[in-house]
Amino acid sequence: MIRFTRNFFFVLYTVITKQNLDHFLGFKYGAIKKYYDKDCLDIGAGYGHFSNFLANNDHNVTAIDVTNKFAYTHNFSEFDGKKIPYGDKIFDTSILMFVLHHTDDQIELLKEAARVTKNYIIIGEDIMKSSLDRALGNIHLNTSPWAKSNDLFHTKEEWLEIFSSLNLKVVDTIRIPRSSYSVYPVNRNIYVLSV
Repeated sequence: MIRFTRNFFFVLYTVITKQNLDHFLGFKYGAIKKYYDKDCLDIGAGYGHFSNFLANNDHNVTAIDVTNKFAYTHNFSEFDGKKIPYGDKIFDTSILMFVLHHTDDQIELLKEAARVTKNYIIIGEDIMKSSLDRALGNIHLNTSPWAKSNDLFHTKEEWLEIFSSLNLKVVDTIRIPRSSYSVYPVNRNIYVLSV
């Protein structure tokens, strides 16, 4: 309860002060930094906070998204959300952080990520465990500039089945607890997949 309350007031403070901080940097990088090789593709980079973080930690980052809402100051390109505009096996690591539930064709985008990636694909996703998770997820999607169908959220078992069907091997899973972001308290996982 203390962690939840502390995180809630931290998020509230950042919203009031318009700091627009990324609340998951510690989870998205620190726990699995050994999988972030030198050349990274940030697919669905959003506002670019994580791309900037990676670049500031000595990674060569290329960022792509379907729209330019970007605060990233390095290499950014718009794309159609389906076909990644790069050749085969160009990037050491591809990253899809909380992107797939905003994607109309998750399978095709994952195939494209596997095509352009040499080593690892790192995926962060909200994990639906209950009707509360689905309700919060639906609110999230309907208030997001990248809103999509609530049917694009999956359970852990559904994600594992999708990865297996694409011959992507799960080499690491990091669980992000509900209490890490009090304003949107759903469970999240980060999956590290070998290509």
